[in-house]
Amino acid sequence: MESALSDHRREDAWEALSEAFNDNAVDYRFIADEVDGIPPRQLQEILFNEVAPECAFNVLAVIPPVWTGFDRTSPAECIRHTQVRNRRSLLARLRHRIRVAFYRVRFCSHWERIEAELGACRRR
Repeated sequence: MESALSDHRREDAWEALSEAFNDNAVDYRFIADEVDGIPPRQLQEILFNEVAPECAFNVLAVIPPVWTGFDRTSPAECIRHTQVRNRRSLLARLRHRIRVAFYRVRFCSHWERIEAELGACRRR
């Protein structure tokens, strides 16, 4: 059973997971350290359903606008806005689901590296 995350803890997860979409080398160990304690299945859902739809544009762009890291508030505001829009509109929900399916395929290696580091985190 997934545990409910506090808003603050969820924002911490958003901030850490957004690091996977910077235009620099990704520090998967840092991400794992930041999100340790969140159940992996829940974390995977947060990555693909909440963070990727708002941050993936950065690594898909020809010239990525974010090089050193997203600020904490920008992804959080965008994620919350998307959640509200998805609750209000069937079309928005459908578009979101299609995008999430694409991100699950395109960024599965990000999740695999995070998951591997989570395992290493627990062995330390």
